[in-house]
Amino acid sequence: MNFFAGLLLLLMPEENAFWTFVGIIDDYFGGCYTEEMIESQVDQLVFEELMRERFPKLVNHLEYLGVQVTWISGPWFLSIFVNMIPWESVLRVWDVLLFEGNRVMLFRTALALMELYGPALVTTKDAGDAITLLQSLAGSTFDSSQLVLTACMGFLAVTEEKLHELREKHRPSVLEVVEERARKGRLWKDSKGIASKLYSFKHDQEPLVEEKKVSKGDDMAANEEIPRLESHSSDLDELLHSLNVDSEVDSLPDLQEQVVWLKVELCRLLEEKRNAILRAEELETALMDMVKQDNRLQLSARIEELEQEVAELQQVLADKKEQEVAMMQVLVKLEHDQKDTEDARKRAEQELAAQKLEVHILQEKYEKAMISIAELQKRVIVAESMLEATLQYESGQNKALSSPRVGGRQSPHTDSNSRFGLLFGRGWLDKNKGKSNAEESGESLSSNAALGTESNDQEKQT
Repeated sequence: MNFFAGLLLLLMPEENAFWTFVGIIDDYFGGCYTEEMIESQVDQLVFEELMRERFPKLVNHLEYLGVQVTWISGPWFLSIFVNMIPWESVLRVWDVLLFEGNRVMLFRTALALMELYGPALVTTKDAGDAITLLQSLAGSTFDSSQLVLTACMGFLAVTEEKLHELREKHRPSVLEVVEERARKGRLWKDSKGIASKLYSFKHDQEPLVEEKKVSKGDDMAANEEIPRLESHSSDLDELLHSLNVDSEVDSLPDLQEQVVWLKVELCRLLEEKRNAILRAEELETALMDMVKQDNRLQLSARIEELEQEVAELQQVLADKKEQEVAMMQVLVKLEHDQKDTEDARKRAEQELAAQKLEVHILQEKYEKAMISIAELQKRVIVAESMLEATLQYESGQNKALSSPRVGGRQSPHTDSNSRFGLLFGRGWLDKNKGKSNAEESGESLSSNAALGTESNDQEKQT
């Protein structure tokens, strides 16, 4: 219990720590730290029943391994989890315990630990591994919030009323065991007293030999000695009935010699029993040392395996991080490439729209030029018809002039007018033909430009 005092001295002055310690032991854990520890034993039976209700599979596995639930819960309850779980978790449990004013939080915390680490206990193969694993897991319960939350919210059915009923149920059996133990203890103390007396009698038998030679005149001394022997014999009646020495006792001639022999035999048996008990205690101590040493070796091997697994997991984690960094770099590069592609696509779309606009403008100009050409062709046709008419008229005039009747009447002014009209018609015709050829060449150039623009658009789209 020095851990209790040490914890309290860390938090308050010495006198306050002392009276707090007294209050905790007397008010919160009354009957748990007495000589017989009755309430502590009752709590162990109550916790075992709660374990059977909540975790039957785990209890069956522990019983199969030969592990009793009280071996696990006993140190937890007696130490109030001090040095069993990390200090932060201990203080959180104590907060709830002192606030509620009862021992309900003890049971809830123990059940919460069993719920957290029960699946790992089911995989163990022997008792040493189960106890060692649970101790190591409980000692690594650093998440006090999870522990308190699991204890308070996961086991709301564990109340003070239910614990009181279960205590009333199991207390009579504990009291019966304590009384039986006390009765056996008294018998053992009486047997040790008788053994010491028989030991002294075995090494000093002269008073008993002198009793046989006492005279009738010493009746008073004899009468005082006889009750003493009778009292010794009455104390040994219970033990003498268990000795199978009837045949040997019958062979002894004198009753006094029978008593002496029986006392010597009883002393020998008691010495053998005491030696056997001491030997058994030595063997039990040696066995426990061997078990502890074996557990240490297994725990060391298990720690090495866990450290190796942790190293492998750390290496795997480092590889995963490297892969993640490489993937992030690839993703960033892809994003940049995608952004560049998107920008190029937008620029191409803008250029295509500009080219389409230019093509549309050129198409309009081309249509206007075609309309103009059509009009010019109509004019050319009209001019050609006029020219033909003029030529016909001129040929007719020439014929008329060539005749003798009309020749003299034709004036030079008329001839010059006709010649001027003929020359003007030919020049106008040649001019219109030149314009039509220029328009046709411009039309061919615009069509070639449109075809070039379309081919450029197709190349950009590909």
